[in-house]
Parts: sequence; C-alpha cells; structure tokens
Amino acid sequence: MTEPDIDAIIQRGIISPEDLHALIQSPTYSPRLKILDGTFVLPGSEINPAHEFSGAHITGAQFFDIEAISDKNADLPHMLPPAPQFEEAVSAMGINNDDFIVAYGQSGLIMGPARVWWMFRYFGHSNICVLDGGLPAWTQAGYPISCKKEKRITPSSFKATEHKELLCIQEQIKQASSNKSAYILDARPAPRFNAETPEPRPDTRSGHIENSYNIPATTLIDTQTGRMKPMGELKAILAPYLDAEDGNIITTCGSGITACVIALALFNCGNKNACVYDGSWAEWGKK
Repeated sequence: MTEPDIDAIIQRGIISPEDLHALIQSPTYSPRLKILDGTFVLPGSEINPAHEFSGAHITGAQFFDIEAISDKNADLPHMLPPAPQFEEAVSAMGINNDDFIVAYGQSGLIMGPARVWWMFRYFGHSNICVLDGGLPAWTQAGYPISCKKEKRITPSSFKATEHKELLCIQEQIKQASSNKSAYILDARPAPRFNAETPEPRPDTRSGHIENSYNIPATTLIDTQTGRMKPMGELKAILAPYLDAEDGNIITTCGSGITACVIALALFNCGNKNACVYDGSWAEWGKK
C-alpha cells in the first residue's frame, strides 16, 4: 500500500477519505494520528452534534467541542480561548505537538471542521487538515464508523505558540473597511449579507461591513458531495484575492465559523495567510 504524501496533504489543507483510510492502516502514521469531529450548528438548530457523534463517528475519533473550547470570559460566541485553556483542553484529548490531526464534519466540510483547522494553526500546530466531504464522504466510500466510546485517553502536554497574524480584531476591520487596505471577505449567505433575511442571533442587526465582499461558503463547496470544489473552480471564484499580500485578506462571517472555510479555500489555492475576524458579524452587527 502506497503511503499518502503527508506534506502535500498539509499544503492543500484537505485530505481525501481514501488517504485518511490509508493513514489509519499505516504503521508509520497511525500511532500519531488524531481524528477530531469538529461539527458546529447555528443557534436554533435541533441537531446536537455531540449526541450525533456518540451515535456515529469515524473509529478512533474524538469530539472537538468548539463551544466548550472557547473564551469563557468573552461576551461573544465561541471566541478563541486563551492559550493556556487551549493547551489544557487539547492535552486532555491526548494530542501531542507532533501528532497529525484530521478534522471532519458530520454533514460535510462547511460547519465546523475548518474552524478547528484554523484554531490549531493559530496555536502553532500546522500538521492538520480537513477531511474532504466529511463523514458522508467517508461512509459513501465504504469505510467503517463506530458508536462505541473510545478507550481511555492518556493526557499529553500540548504547548501552544500563538500566530497572531492569523487573527483579526475589530480595530483592524475598522481600518480595512475605512481605507480599503485589505480585502474583507464575508462567508455568510447572500440574503444575510444583503440584509434580506434576519440574522440567526436575535441581538444582531442585518447587513454587512462597509467595503466587504460576499463569498458565501457554500459557493466554495460542491453541495452534492460536501467536498471542496476543484482547484480550478476555486481559483476562478477567488481570483481577485489570490495575489494579495500577507495580511491583506480578512475573512468574516456570522461568528467566525464559515469564515474559516474561505481561509481554507484560499490556503488550498496557495494563499496561506488569510486572517480570520474572530468576532465577525456577532461583534460588528451587535445591536
């Protein structure tokens, strides 16, 4: 069996079900492979991702709770946690600094796994990618799932190194919006961006950041498969932004989740340093 090219996978930011299955079987990579279900749902959803995970997940996976692993002192939803909190949470999952991580979503690539990918990269862990197509693509390929609780985890001592260039705060957005010093790319659906439908969070107004551009996350994904669109199609969509210099692309959305899908798509096309506005519209559009 040919071993997947880990370096190439990391550079793309995504991994196919076939390559993940090969890694699981690999005596070289399997011992340091960590699989994380990073599914997230919007407010008001009847779906409980943690409950769904307990009923069906990739064998050996753990549930990465984006809500739980967030800044508890922030008045905004699921903001990045302080480095010590991230270290503690990740260490409790037995994740080491030299592990190779694969994040996946229960319904495809959009809701959650790209956020997990971005969080680990922010905290200095580049050995991570997202499963293309998520759990549906995995099961459609005929690979096994489990409903068993995994064996006891041996805690580790994960150490974080913050890469603040991957994070954008409100003051940076104000500057970029006023003087057009950076592209601001909004991943929300067009009706929300254009204030045609209300926001899912009742304490936010409708609309968008002045001088921002709308690239709905769904336009980057094949809606039939939940996988990232081919690179040629991605480059056609993202062409105006691919040559932007480091720090000149800011991605945003409702609360910093699907913004990471744009960052992942840009990464896949070669632009590695888009930064994410963590507060996103939950902060900017706050009433």
